[in-house]
Amino acid sequence: MNLILREAQYSDLSLMMAWRSHPLVYKGFYTQQRPLEWFEHCRWFDARNQDWRTFIVFEECGRPVGVVTIGQLDHWSPEIGYYIGEISLWGKGVGTRAVELGIEWVRGYAKDHTHATHIHTTIKDDNIASQKIMKKLGFKKGMEARKGEHYWQRRL
Repeated sequence: MNLILREAQYSDLSLMMAWRSHPLVYKGFYTQQRPLEWFEHCRWFDARNQDWRTFIVFEECGRPVGVVTIGQLDHWSPEIGYYIGEISLWGKGVGTRAVELGIEWVRGYAKDHTHATHIHTTIKDDNIASQKIMKKLGFKKGMEARKGEHYWQRRL
């Protein structure tokens, strides 16, 4: 599957909110326990500073399918996160490819702007699908980030 990333815009917020409000999607989030409300979703988006980027993942035919977020761009180990909002595509390699595209973007950004050498994420211990993706992409499980969640890291 050929995917592309495009930086998210305000016009993407309603779709992102719909995805993030689905129980199967937010089950993988550490802090979200219920569907979102519009004001909190907009506040989350507006609170992202210049060291964070949010991307919409598109299939080559132009259909949006998920989100990749990259943060802490001023750090030696930026953070990557993702979710595939189109649940019908789960288990088809979309998450893996989306994370690969995010890593490629960080490599390019780091080359020109930072001294980043690694990339990391945090994954809930019960999120086996994300753990499999990260293992496949060379991430190693590290120390506990919060109760029930661990850091995963790899070299850029």
